[in-house]
Amino acid sequence: MGYFARIACVWLLLAIQVKAETSGSLEITGSYFPKSLGASFDTNFTAEAKVIGYEELDDFQLEYEIIIRKSLNDNGKDIVEPRQLFLSKTFGDIDVYLGYRHTFWGVAESRNLVDLINQQDLAAGISADNKLGAPSISIETYLGSGELQYWYIPRFRERTFNDANAHPGFGMPVAPAQFAHAKGSKASDQAFRYANSIGDIEYAFSIFDGTVREPLFLVQELEQPMIAPYYEQMRSVGLELQYTGESILYKFEGLTGTQSGKDFDAVVLGTEKTVYTIFETQWDMGILFEYQYDERAQALIDQMIVSGVRLTANDEFDTNLLILYTVDDAFSQSLFGLEASRRLRNGMTLDINYLLYQSDRQNLPFYSLVDDSELSFTLGYYF
Repeated sequence: MGYFARIACVWLLLAIQVKAETSGSLEITGSYFPKSLGASFDTNFTAEAKVIGYEELDDFQLEYEIIIRKSLNDNGKDIVEPRQLFLSKTFGDIDVYLGYRHTFWGVAESRNLVDLINQQDLAAGISADNKLGAPSISIETYLGSGELQYWYIPRFRERTFNDANAHPGFGMPVAPAQFAHAKGSKASDQAFRYANSIGDIEYAFSIFDGTVREPLFLVQELEQPMIAPYYEQMRSVGLELQYTGESILYKFEGLTGTQSGKDFDAVVLGTEKTVYTIFETQWDMGILFEYQYDERAQALIDQMIVSGVRLTANDEFDTNLLILYTVDDAFSQSLFGLEASRRLRNGMTLDINYLLYQSDRQNLPFYSLVDDSELSFTLGYYF
């Protein structure tokens, strides 16, 4: 049993013994890959269990979120670890957190450039909601009406990847990661963020100094070809802006700085217009449009255009549908995505996801992902 598995089991036993406030979920996902190549599988099933708990320990608070995931055909998805496992304590107006913790920064729908604290659990899917916990010391306080955060992350958490023959997979094994920093994964990160609002405008400034979360990929020619993730160093300043009108949102995320000695700029800007009670029903419809620009080396496509529709039923079952269409500025490669969710009876939920990659030419990044187009159904039970 690995280190993370032992930690998870200890805290699960502790939760039972102290009768902490706990909740959790169990999800079963069935996936179908209609364009799968012969070297891979065209169906897969994944089970994921999650336990979330909270406990008062004298002057401290303990919070945890333990995840256990097992896949039928893709060992890269298998994981047992604490997404969150931290102690917190309040000193006057300052809250201090110690342990594995995750947070979210950003305002955009399609991509969050400034969300730099947590590593992505890529083996779980492309959604940015799939985060790995960051071992950290973090401090939060309020300056007037604004919130100030400081994060110190003493170790780097590598990204997870699917198996070589899985979806998506590189077609070759993943070698140990390489780092631009001499200390490798032991190099520390630091970050600040200040968030506030002026009238209808919400804004946030952030500073990051550490290892990038998105690696470059190098091919190693050893006894057999292998993919080696390579993580560069980055110093950046981020800006988030969101204007909230009566039925419209304007969003902006910008990032500028240096990565391994090279200056870069990246931006996501967009809008979302909401039309209420469409066709004289209780449904609301949001119309989204966003533009992405990123000149960093790990951004395989430097300009993307995203458009979409969000439908909300406003019913007792929390029925939602999101459709996004992403295309490069030359209209040569695209990704169509559909997400639908609905609560069922007795704590059950049903989620449907569909991803369709398209590309005109073999030398484009999305061409290698065409066989990873996926239709999945997830049945969840929450307790």
